[in-house]
Amino acid sequence: MEMGVSIQDAADELLDTKIFKAAAERNGDNFAIKLALWIVRYILVICSMKQTLNISLDSILSRLHGEDNFKRIFEITENMFCKVFEQLNKKC
Repeated sequence: MEMGVSIQDAADELLDTKIFKAAAERNGDNFAIKLALWIVRYILVICSMKQTLNISLDSILSRLHGEDNFKRIFEITENMFCKVFEQLNKKC
């Protein structure tokens, strides 16, 4: 995210993407707005931790979620993305 971009502007940019438009269709506008704002906050926290602690993204996520939760989140999302890539006939 570019310096000087407001949290609201960043959230608005997210809301303008296909994935957030689909989320709003399925879950309502209020849900999509709250999710966009949380994602922007999450990004800012992660960037701040990276800058302050100078540690890897995996270490940051592990600290935020706990090691076991981080591993589980990674496994679930990795499996989902691999299935999508397989459907597209691409390597995971």
